[in-house]
Amino acid sequence: MFKKSLRPVAVLGIAALGLSACGGGNGGSGEGDTIELRLTSYQPPNAAEPQATERWAQEIEERTDGRVSVEFFYQEALLPGGETLQGVADGRAEMGYIADAYYPAELPLTNVAGLPFLTHSPEAQGHAFAELYEENEDFRAEWENQGVHVLTWAPVPPNVVAVKEEPSGLEDFAGQQIRAIGYSGPAFEMAGMNPIALSQGEVYEALQRGVLDGTSGGSLDILIDRDYQEVAPHFVDLNSGNYAVTMNVINKRVWDDMPEDIQEIITEVSAQYMDTYIEVLADHEEEACDALLEAGGTATILPESEVAQWQEEASSQVLEQWLADAGNNSDADAQAFYDSYTELLQQYEAEAEYEPALQRCADRQ
Repeated sequence: MFKKSLRPVAVLGIAALGLSACGGGNGGSGEGDTIELRLTSYQPPNAAEPQATERWAQEIEERTDGRVSVEFFYQEALLPGGETLQGVADGRAEMGYIADAYYPAELPLTNVAGLPFLTHSPEAQGHAFAELYEENEDFRAEWENQGVHVLTWAPVPPNVVAVKEEPSGLEDFAGQQIRAIGYSGPAFEMAGMNPIALSQGEVYEALQRGVLDGTSGGSLDILIDRDYQEVAPHFVDLNSGNYAVTMNVINKRVWDDMPEDIQEIITEVSAQYMDTYIEVLADHEEEACDALLEAGGTATILPESEVAQWQEEASSQVLEQWLADAGNNSDADAQAFYDSYTELLQQYEAEAEYEPALQRCADRQ
């Protein structure tokens, strides 16, 4: 019998940098002027998403004949991950890379992405959110009320747990201190783990010092980007599926003040972002598998039969918790939104070609 839990695990951001709001982004500039945008990200620059976003920014600069330029600030150099939404809204940065799990209260509908066991497909998830953002007024208002406009959706692949000791099954995780985010936390707790909320920037040291037995809230590529194979080389897919969604946003005032032709170009380039991201991700995942195996690590996929009971009990209880949280933090019909989201997931899963990276890596062992 699995433990019951009704508390999602929010990500803890590291201390604010104390930066004052500064000007930038000539949103109201006339034709011929340069619109300079600063994009803040907690990601390292070599990760798949930043590489795809740099291609996206380069194409925008080329298609606008240099009227738009983007300067990147990586690894929380400008804003902590947990402050990015507010920092973009108040102008400390014009653009930012956001993870929904940092903002459960501000983005309650978006946090449906954190529900485990819904999908293993980043393609399906990304397309579902893109369509909802265009068609669902409540969903779009959730973002606009925060003072930002979503430009691109960057869905994450399935959740991978990196641990120090190679497990033989789900029961080996019982009692372990595992970094978790969002609604993965209560699901992990029901499987006997002790979910710990830490920002990604704190995880490596926590693993080194023994504060953590393992970490989740990252896909194969993300865990390798942060060198976790050095301190927790056994990577496991618990078959819990995707755990979050990320996106690039822009200050809404800056966006609204842009010339219409600039908005059209950015929107057109953004519509192709998903294809670029999946292409970059696939290459990055192959390199990540190389790094894991070269470090003496292992890739393990828990069979669906082993996690079936956990999935059955946890999925319904975590959904119940999300419905309550969304109902408390949004005027939208949470159940109707969930139904729309899952219907789109099924639709786009039928068209998706992505195969989870850890499965591909396990096949290479």
